[in-house]
Amino acid sequence: MVQLALRTLRYRTGMFAAAFLAMFCAAIIMMATGGLIETGVRTAVPPVQTASADVVVAGDQRYHDSGGDPDEPPVLPERVRIDAALADTIATLPGVQQTRTFVFEGVPPLGRIDAVGVVAEPGVDVEELQQRIDAELDPGTITLVGDERGQAELRGAQASGVTVMALAGVFTAFAVLVSVFGVASMLALSITQRQQDLGLLRAVGATPRQIRRLVLRETLLLSLVATAAAVVPGQLVSRFVFARLAEQGIAAEGLAFRQGWVPVVAAMAVAIAAALAGALGAGRRASRIKPAQALTEASVDGRLIGRGRLLLAGIVLAAGFALTVVTTVVVSGPLTPATGAPAVILLAIGFSLLAPVLMKITTFAVQWPVRALGGVTGELAVLNARGRGGRMAAVLAPVILLTAVSTGMLYLQTTNDVADRRAFTDNLVADAVVSVPGGVDPGLVQAVSTVPGVAGASAYVSSLGFIEAPADSSPANEGWTLQGVTAEGAEATTPVDVTAGSLSALHGDTVALGDQHASRLGVGVGDLLTVRMGDGTTLDLRVAAQFSAQEDYDTLLLPADTLAARTTAGVSTRIVVTAEAGTDPEQLVTNLGAMTATEEGLTVEGRDVLFAEYDEQKRTATFAIYIMVLMIAGYAAITVVNTLASSTTARRREFGLQRLAGSTRVQVLRMVGLEGAIVSVSGIALGTAAALVILVPVSLKRLDSVLPAGPPWVFVTIAAWTVVLTLAAMLLPAWRATRGRPAEAALAVE
Repeated sequence: MVQLALRTLRYRTGMFAAAFLAMFCAAIIMMATGGLIETGVRTAVPPVQTASADVVVAGDQRYHDSGGDPDEPPVLPERVRIDAALADTIATLPGVQQTRTFVFEGVPPLGRIDAVGVVAEPGVDVEELQQRIDAELDPGTITLVGDERGQAELRGAQASGVTVMALAGVFTAFAVLVSVFGVASMLALSITQRQQDLGLLRAVGATPRQIRRLVLRETLLLSLVATAAAVVPGQLVSRFVFARLAEQGIAAEGLAFRQGWVPVVAAMAVAIAAALAGALGAGRRASRIKPAQALTEASVDGRLIGRGRLLLAGIVLAAGFALTVVTTVVVSGPLTPATGAPAVILLAIGFSLLAPVLMKITTFAVQWPVRALGGVTGELAVLNARGRGGRMAAVLAPVILLTAVSTGMLYLQTTNDVADRRAFTDNLVADAVVSVPGGVDPGLVQAVSTVPGVAGASAYVSSLGFIEAPADSSPANEGWTLQGVTAEGAEATTPVDVTAGSLSALHGDTVALGDQHASRLGVGVGDLLTVRMGDGTTLDLRVAAQFSAQEDYDTLLLPADTLAARTTAGVSTRIVVTAEAGTDPEQLVTNLGAMTATEEGLTVEGRDVLFAEYDEQKRTATFAIYIMVLMIAGYAAITVVNTLASSTTARRREFGLQRLAGSTRVQVLRMVGLEGAIVSVSGIALGTAAALVILVPVSLKRLDSVLPAGPPWVFVTIAAWTVVLTLAAMLLPAWRATRGRPAEAALAVE
C-alpha cells in the first residue's frame, strides 16, 4: 500500500499539490498560534535592573482565591508590594551573599518595597537557594529566576502573557475547526476526482479497508511533508503576529517571544491529526461503494449527501444555535464575542457541510436568470451544476465558509463595539476633566466645585477588586470595577440613582454598590464586605449606599483616597466635573481653565478626552480580533482558490470533449464563468444567511435593531472579493486547460 500511495502521489501531482497546499497552510497557522501560546505560558521578560540578581523576590500578581479556574487565576492590576523587612530575613539565609531592595514605580507605603534582589554566594546552586527562600515567604510572595526575573520589573507582564495565551488558545480552536474542514473539503474533492481509479482498485479485488488505508497513507505522507515544510514559515508568521500585538500594546513591551520545539511538534501533531480526520471522512464513501457503482460514479453523482455528513452537519448546527441562544440570553455586554465568535464558526461549518443539499436549492433558484443571460452556455452551466452537484458542492463549501466567517466575525465585532460605546456614553456623566499629575488635593476638589456652572466635582481613580465575603463571583472572573469618588460630588458625577443610604457617607473604609448586586450577596446599608483590592491587600468595607444603574454598570464606588492608597500610583490624578443644567460644556471648560490658570501643571479638557481614551482602549482590544479574522479568512480564501483551481484543472478532458462536439474556446470559458457566478452568488447568499443567524439576535439585543452595526462597504468588499476569487480561480485554470488541441485534451485523465 505504501508503494501504491507513492505512485499515486507521483502520477497525480496536480491534485495532490492542492491537498499539500491546504495542509501546508493549516500547519503554518497551527505553528503560529503554538508560538504565541508558548510565549504566553513562559512570560519571559529578560531582566534589566535585576539582571545582577540570581533570585528576585516579589509580590505575586496572581489572585489564586478568586473562585475561578485554579489553573488560570486572574492577574491583579496594581503593583503587589512586599514587606521591606524581608530583605534582612533573606540576607541571613545560608548561601546568600547580598540582597538589594527595589522600587520600580510609584511611591510605596512606608515599610513596603517592590522587590528584593538576591545574589548567591559563589558555588551555591540557585535552585536550592530558591527553595530556601520560598520556605520563608508567605503565600502572597514569590521567587523568580532566569527570564522570569523581569516580571518583577514589568508589572503588566503576567496579564499580557495571559492575554496573548488566551487569544492564541481561542484562535487555535478556531483554526483547528476551519483547518479540519478545509483539508477535508480538499480531500473529498480529491476522492471525487479519483472515483474511477478507486473503482478500478475495487474491481481488481481491493477491499474497503485497503482503500481507506490507501487514502490515509497518502494523506499521512502528504501531511508529514507539508508540516515539515511549514516549520520555518510558521515561526516567521508567529513572530510577525507577536510583533503586531506588541505594537498595539496587547503584548507588553519587554515580553520576549519564545517558540521552542514543543509547540512545533504539537502543531505538527495537530495538523497531521486534522489531515487524517479529514481523510477518514473523505475516504469512507469511496471505500463503501461497489466496484461497478464506483466506475459509473466517475462521471455522475450518486447519493446527494451521506448519513454521516448529514448527522455531523446537524450536530455542528445544533452547537452553533445553542451558542447563539447563550449569546443572546445568558451573556451580556462586552462578553458577547466570547460565545458569538464560536457560534459564527460553527454555523459557517454547518452550512458548508450541507453544501450538497444547498447547492441543489440555489441552483434551482438561479437557473432562470443564468439561462436567460447565457443562452446555450447558460443551459450547459446549469446542467453541470445540477449533474455534478457533488463536485460543485465541494467548491461551494469553502465559499460559504469564507463569506460567513468574514461577514459574521467582522460585523459581530463592529456591533459589539457600537453597543459598548453607546453604553460608555450613557454611563459618562462628566462634562470636563481636570488633570493633576502630582495628585488631587481635597481642597482642590472643593475649589473646583465652586466654579460657576459646576454641578458637581469629584476626584477620580479606578482599579479592580474581588469580593471575598460574602462569597461572590465577578464577571468573567476578572474582578469588579472599583471607582474612587469624592463623597460630596459623587451623586452628580456618577450615573447612579441612590436607593438606600447616601453617597455623601462615602468616607474611610466604605463602599456603595448596585441594589441588585447587594440583593444577590444578601447585604444592606451598614453591612460589611471584604474586598481584595487591586494591590493584593484586603479591606473590610461598610456599605454606605445602594443604587440602581444600567445593567452593565459593574462598578463599586469607594472614597477616592481609600482606593488611591491601594493603587500603584498611590494618588488620584483626575477630577471629573459635571456642568449645571443649561451650562454650555465649552463655557464650563473655559471657566475651569480660568480657575486653574494659576496652578502649575494642571490641565483642563472636555469630555472628548475620555472618549478618545476609550476608543484607543477598544482599538487595542479589538486589534487581536481583526488579526484572528484576517488569518482565518485568509486561510478560507486560500482554500477557495485551491479547491476551485483543482476542480477546474481536473476538467481538461471534459473541456476537450465539449470543444470536439462543436463548442468554441470562448463558449467553454463563458460556461465556466457562469458556473463561477452560480457558485459565488450561492456561496455569498448562504454564507450571509449563516452569519445572520447570530448577527440578527445579537443586534436586536444590544442595539434594538435588526441590522448589525458597521459600514455597508465591509459587506460589499467581502462579496466583491469573493466573486473575484471565485471567478479567477475557475477561469484562469479553465483558460490554461483549453489552450491545447481539443483531441489531446479529450484523452487526458481527470
